[in-house]
Amino acid sequence: MADGGENTEQRPALVSGRDVALGDRFKIRSSQTVMDMASPAAEAFVATDASAPDSGCVALVARPEQLPRISGCLQIKGLDQIGVARLYDHGAVDWPDGTRRYAMVYEAPAGPPLLRRDATIQPIDATTLIRSFIRPVVQALSEFARRGVSHRAIRPDNVFWYDFGKSKLMLGPCTVGPAGSRQPAQFEAIEMAICNPYGRGPGHSSDDMFSLGATVLALAMGRWPMAESDDAAVIQKRLSVGNWEALAGKFNAPPELFDFLRGTLADDPAERWALPTIAKWTDGGRPALPRFTEIAKAREPFLFEARLFRTAREIALALAANPAQAAGAVRSGVLADWARRSLPDDGAARRVAAISGHDNPAALDGDPALVGRACIALDPTGPIHISGTSARPDGLGPALAHAFLSRRDSLPAFDALMRAGLHLEWLTAQETMQRDPNARPRRKHASHERLSRWAMDAAPGGGLERCLYEIDSNLPCLSQACIDQWVDAPGEILPAIDASIADGANKGFDRHIAAFLSARGAADEKALRGLMGGTASEEERLAALRLLSNLQENYMIGGLPNLAAQCAALVRPTVEQFQRISTKQMIAQKSEASVAQGDLKSLLGIVDDRLALEADGRGFTAAKTEYASATERLSKSDLIMLDRVRQALHRGRETAVLASGALSLATFFAVLALHLP
Repeated sequence: MADGGENTEQRPALVSGRDVALGDRFKIRSSQTVMDMASPAAEAFVATDASAPDSGCVALVARPEQLPRISGCLQIKGLDQIGVARLYDHGAVDWPDGTRRYAMVYEAPAGPPLLRRDATIQPIDATTLIRSFIRPVVQALSEFARRGVSHRAIRPDNVFWYDFGKSKLMLGPCTVGPAGSRQPAQFEAIEMAICNPYGRGPGHSSDDMFSLGATVLALAMGRWPMAESDDAAVIQKRLSVGNWEALAGKFNAPPELFDFLRGTLADDPAERWALPTIAKWTDGGRPALPRFTEIAKAREPFLFEARLFRTAREIALALAANPAQAAGAVRSGVLADWARRSLPDDGAARRVAAISGHDNPAALDGDPALVGRACIALDPTGPIHISGTSARPDGLGPALAHAFLSRRDSLPAFDALMRAGLHLEWLTAQETMQRDPNARPRRKHASHERLSRWAMDAAPGGGLERCLYEIDSNLPCLSQACIDQWVDAPGEILPAIDASIADGANKGFDRHIAAFLSARGAADEKALRGLMGGTASEEERLAALRLLSNLQENYMIGGLPNLAAQCAALVRPTVEQFQRISTKQMIAQKSEASVAQGDLKSLLGIVDDRLALEADGRGFTAAKTEYASATERLSKSDLIMLDRVRQALHRGRETAVLASGALSLATFFAVLALHLP
């Protein structure tokens, strides 16, 4: 079920014009669109194969801010099965508008989609469906399963005629977006349908079997089941009356298809036919049919928000939709008391009781996490619900990426989910609730164990961004500095940053770049702090330049003059430590030459010369000592000279007094002599 508030505005078409190369083999005609294959996630264009010019190919090019299913591309590339469109090649391409987009070249079908939502067709007879669709598709999906991948895009508008003679049908592409993200609720197992489309995850082949059964039902009917209803209405009806009654209604299924439809559309996942069972059926076998069982309902309804609910799953969805009110019902014990009295599943009642009460440790992570735990307790096979969003652990990567790109208001919910460790609690619940012998074990991936620690790490290289890149090793960097360049390797960040500086659009090194470099094993925390600037120390700034220099060298990247200029400014405090003017001038000249060449290694060698800095320091210390000594000597000479001057002045005064006295006396006697007879 789609989350509310999603940005649904129409994505702009990709700028087209010249041919675009994907490797040495394929050319994408960017001016020739294929409207029948286009979707909100990707544009479609004619493609040509240099090795087979007459073969029909179609290129699906991801729209801006849309992420294809890269892991699926890697697993099914080259798979040649009649029942599914063949993926010839995939990869990032240079688009005419100056951006880099991800392109997938598939074999082209022999016509438009077989059955769109708002259309009807002549119902396809059972014999044709078995021979031309079910059998080849099951063979193809068996090969998918052998490779460890599921299709997750089986629906009537992704079914095509394989050939112009209409002898075989095939499934269309399955890697255009995250697994299951384009699936309407009619064609998803209920456990997946109630989840945020981007958080459904790849699942496994058993999830494809329900989709296959619902698609066969639609082709046999000649129309989509519940075509006029939105996902919420489809889910509500399926929860109330079950899959068969909701989707098939009064449709009288052909006898040849009845067992198949009954087996694939079973409400209980443990009863639902798995891929080997269907393969046995297509070979003429008679597998055991699932039992028609009524949906387990509570002995008395649960009153919540003026509505009555009778199944644990319905209550979990209601709690998830109203977390503030739900938290009160859990804390007060109202939900636990009702579960103990009314739920037919004693295990669910015990799980709810274990998290109830005002002083329960389960409430320490806050109300959103408490309600999430209540939903897991009631519906352990459903998704993780928290603060209006939902996801399964194997769908956390695509859901979190979608949140960063289009639903940033949901990021606090993912933060709370990972900090509280709800993903680990969900996985633990599967171990105790596993009843389906055909289901693949849900393994705790190593990264799942560390998500909580990363989510709580506020340092560069941590946070939700680190969780994102650790969960999905194929994800490109989502920094605004390089989001249009499809950067999926650490070294590719540098040209993108350099180009953005040249365009005046540089947004700097942000937390996405730090987390991407850290997750890809290319940086330590000291270097990341230096990249982020701010109050970074000299050691951290040099570590940042050392990191960038190593990336430029290891990935054999050419000159980066704009980035080099920024790096020169980044390490200017280090240069200012040199004291000798001539040394500073020499460093400035060499730095200017390195910046002009865009050579980060050369720049690093200039500013990170510890021996030169130490020699400059020793020279400066010696100069200071010599200056102090000279000053001291000069001061002593000045004192001696001053003392001599003082002595001379003193003696001068005494001499002047004596001379004056003698002159006065001589004058006296001379006057006296003149007056004597």
